[in-house]
Amino acid sequence: MKVGIRILACIVMMVVASGIAVANDFKGAKDAKAVWDITTGDENVFLDRIQLIKETMESLKKRGIKADFVLVIHGPAAKFAAKSLAGTKYEKDKLAKLDQIQSAMHRLKNDGSRIEVCSIAMQRGKIDKENVQPFAVIEDNVFENTIVLQNRGYAYMPVH
Repeated sequence: MKVGIRILACIVMMVVASGIAVANDFKGAKDAKAVWDITTGDENVFLDRIQLIKETMESLKKRGIKADFVLVIHGPAAKFAAKSLAGTKYEKDKLAKLDQIQSAMHRLKNDGSRIEVCSIAMQRGKIDKENVQPFAVIEDNVFENTIVLQNRGYAYMPVH
């Protein structure tokens, strides 16, 4: 019985100590910069990750930390920035959640995130510039943007 109590006490101490360590990670932090590299063409995964990015932003804000997020969208994920899939490489995709996805991205932009879609991915997906939602900024090559942002201290967050 005494051994069990000692083990339980050790576990409790480890849990408490780890909680303190996590809390100290945020001590003195005023901002958090991240570049989210989004390539997934799966609408369920895309929507889930966009919602997680929003939750992360809100959690940081509650801690008094300003989130500076840039979402770079390329590959098959570019279709989620299109107003319509008609005439694109993705026109046969059945997207039941496109409105929900685009509303979530619009909210992220309104909350201060920058959303960039790659013109190379647009060309490959046959998405015209006029067919891109206004919440997204068209960039020549988001690989370049990602490199520069990482060199400026942005955390690299892959979303595949």
